Amino acid sequence: MNIREIVLLLLLAALLLRELLQFRRKKWFIQWLSSILPKPKTLESPKIRQMKPKSEKDCPLCQKERAIEIEPQTCPHSMIPWSAMKKGKGGRPKQSLTDGHACLDPDCYYFGITDQAIHALVANGSHGTREKIGDLTCQAGFSRRRNTPLYRLKTPSEVVEKVMLLEAHGVETAVLQEVYRVRESTIRTWLTRAGEHGRKLHDHFFRDLLLEHVQLDELWGKVKRSAAEVWVWTATEAKTKIIPVIQVGERSQAMAYSVLHELKSRLADGCLPIFSSDGLKHYFYAITAHFGFWHQAEGAKKPIWMVWPSLLYGQVIKHHQRRKLVKVEQRVLCGEKTDFVSRLKALGLTGLINTSFVERLNLTIREGVSKLARRTWGLAQYTPELVEHLFWWLAVYHFVRYHEELRETLSAPLMRKGRQTPRKYRQRTPAMAAGVINRRWTVRELLSYPLL
Repeated sequence: MNIREIVLLLLLAALLLRELLQFRRKKWFIQWLSSILPKPKTLESPKIRQMKPKSEKDCPLCQKERAIEIEPQTCPHSMIPWSAMKKGKGGRPKQSLTDGHACLDPDCYYFGITDQAIHALVANGSHGTREKIGDLTCQAGFSRRRNTPLYRLKTPSEVVEKVMLLEAHGVETAVLQEVYRVRESTIRTWLTRAGEHGRKLHDHFFRDLLLEHVQLDELWGKVKRSAAEVWVWTATEAKTKIIPVIQVGERSQAMAYSVLHELKSRLADGCLPIFSSDGLKHYFYAITAHFGFWHQAEGAKKPIWMVWPSLLYGQVIKHHQRRKLVKVEQRVLCGEKTDFVSRLKALGLTGLINTSFVERLNLTIREGVSKLARRTWGLAQYTPELVEHLFWWLAVYHFVRYHEELRETLSAPLMRKGRQTPRKYRQRTPAMAAGVINRRWTVRELLSYPLL
């Protein structure tokens, strides 16, 4: 091939390239090219898989309660003897016989118990001039702090009150140790007592609740010496902001059953709130397993589990792409969407299916419980330690702290003592909004409330 042929080939290639560039500008060429090339993936909502509701037979806690009801109850209650309850072995051994006598204080644990092996009666001197008549006294009824976290504490209650209040506001234990000159082990003992007391308060007051709109969610937590991941499961009411259920465990179907089982046990008879949660499928199975009934159809051999027709449950599913929220999908899995929206509007809400209240609660929990704060050195060593801190925070949240969303306007402004301007608003705690208490408690009242 000579030089002339090479030049002609180069000119021909240049002409073809020019024509190709002109083709790209034409509409039909662009359409043909787009039909050949693969189409980019677009974010489409996935097909909703039809989920079948579960029954109460799938909940292990319901089956356990049913088995306990079937078994005969031999001894419903057994008294704990005073010799097993008292701490220490100091003092003179009991010499006088007290069998047949009983404590006459109705508030005493041993009220009406005549067995001297159980009750706490001892001899306490005598009276009379001509004849000495022996006196008895009950050892179980002296301290007003019995059955409270303050019982037999040497530290002044003012210090305990301040430390426990700061523990419920997210201050780490190491900081409190430096400020109040109290050992860390002592503060942990106080927190253990307060957490157990908070659990008893929760079980005592939050019963037979009338809830309107319940939102469910789970919060990831970090525990150092835990083999599995730890999640904080919460259920909150949108109107009163109370937290009827808070549990710690894995993110599994068994935990979802446990949360809804406890929630149902705290509801009043006939109460059926609206439910909303994220896209976790465990909630659907747990809700349908606890809010339904057995229906015996005509001609059928076995009854069928059916969900209550008035049950309303919606999900909020958030789609993320490259760590950015690109789409929010709302689904109604139980009931009709029109009924869901109308119920929400009747409660004074916007009518949108959302989980904003429980998501805001997650931030409040992280700020109040130092062991759940992000990037902290004060993590919980064990799961029970985290549970105790959570229940103490829960007691302060319900009874002590005012909630800004629960402030109500007074119909007639009231005058405060020492002030000229009238009070137009009334601050309320979640427990006040739910009607559990009628005034705000102090931390000392919370620690001094006796519970067996």
